Amino acid sequence: MMSSTMKKLIFFATYNEAGNVASLIQGIRKAEQNADILIVDDSSTDGTLEILEGMKSEALTLIVRPSKSGLGSAHLLAFKYAIDHSYDVLVTMDGDLSHDPADIPRLISGVGDGSDFVIGSRYAPGGACDYTGYRKYLSLLGNFVARQLLGINLHEFTTSLRAFKVKSLEKIDFSTIDVSGYSFFLTMVVRAHLAKFKFAEIPIHFHERNSGASKIPPLEIIRAVKQLFYLLYVKRFKAA
Repeated sequence: MMSSTMKKLIFFATYNEAGNVASLIQGIRKAEQNADILIVDDSSTDGTLEILEGMKSEALTLIVRPSKSGLGSAHLLAFKYAIDHSYDVLVTMDGDLSHDPADIPRLISGVGDGSDFVIGSRYAPGGACDYTGYRKYLSLLGNFVARQLLGINLHEFTTSLRAFKVKSLEKIDFSTIDVSGYSFFLTMVVRAHLAKFKFAEIPIHFHERNSGASKIPPLEIIRAVKQLFYLLYVKRFKAA
């Protein structure tokens, strides 16, 4: 299927991203004029909601949740929305402009070329990441360890810049996924691998967030390590 004939949905989640959302939406509309946009906001308090309400249109759906409910659950909501509304391809990304909307067409093309799951990779050959200091080395180490332990031939396990063939998502029982934080992205790679998805990676430039503060809590690193070893167990048990 050619990407021009696909029914496309672009998703990102927000919480206090007033400095980023307008530019991000404009970038998405420029990159994919025929795509719909889904935004899940966890009751931002900095004016994000007012900006989003002013930009709503037939092609932009805003779902507001009453409180912070976790990034993983927001993505699960997007998966269900894409399936229920019969989209062909779903693209997910961050809401802070760390991902360049100009990369979206390349992700969608990967699905059009036959992949079930396309990852925008900082660490694939040709990719780049603006992290410096300990964040850079922690991210590199985390992805390296995940690749070695899980035995999945990918360079990138933890970014949210991804495209999915929506029909393939129907193979996964999302009711059994209960990971609310950033470990969700690692979990989805393992679950997609067990469901025999065809993966592809495209190199991307990951930028520092444009505005606002990082939402990653300090304890998330510990949770991610625990989740990695749990997923190693799941992968070996399920594959046995």
